[in-house]
Amino acid sequence: MAVALALRRRFRAVTVIKEEVAKLLELKKLVDDGKSSGQFVLKCPKGTRDYDPFQMAIREKVFSVITSCFKRHGAVAISTPAFELKETLLGKYGEDQKLIYDLADQGGELLSLRYDLTVPFARHVAMNNIKTMKRYHIDRVYRRDQPRMTLGRYREFYQCVSLSAFGSSV
Repeated sequence: MAVALALRRRFRAVTVIKEEVAKLLELKKLVDDGKSSGQFVLKCPKGTRDYDPFQMAIREKVFSVITSCFKRHGAVAISTPAFELKETLLGKYGEDQKLIYDLADQGGELLSLRYDLTVPFARHVAMNNIKTMKRYHIDRVYRRDQPRMTLGRYREFYQCVSLSAFGSSV
């Protein structure tokens, strides 16, 4: 019974994906035929990219090797939100305002996407009154910068904070 339910869910998900792909291809066809206003462009935003299954397999393997090394040396993983309160991020680096993607007001809080992993980690430590920790953190960060993709400089990318230890007994 559980297998049948899982198969039905998977079939439904595949069907939805196929429908969405068909809609996007139809929109692209309209644009290519000149029947649309010409505003719709099917592409990744500037400074970002898609990763195919082969590239993802490589990334997963690399992250696995890095993670196992950190764990072997006693580090634990942490995760922080992709966005922070804007005031938490401001003033930490010289020209940080130029790096920050601001998000639309969400319920009265001014939010921004994180541009590195250090400031969110410091916030996490201060908020939770952590005295010692040996940690690692691998996650996406976002910088509002002029991307130079030929040089590997993107607006969205992974940052790996290596083994960071602090406190007197670490």
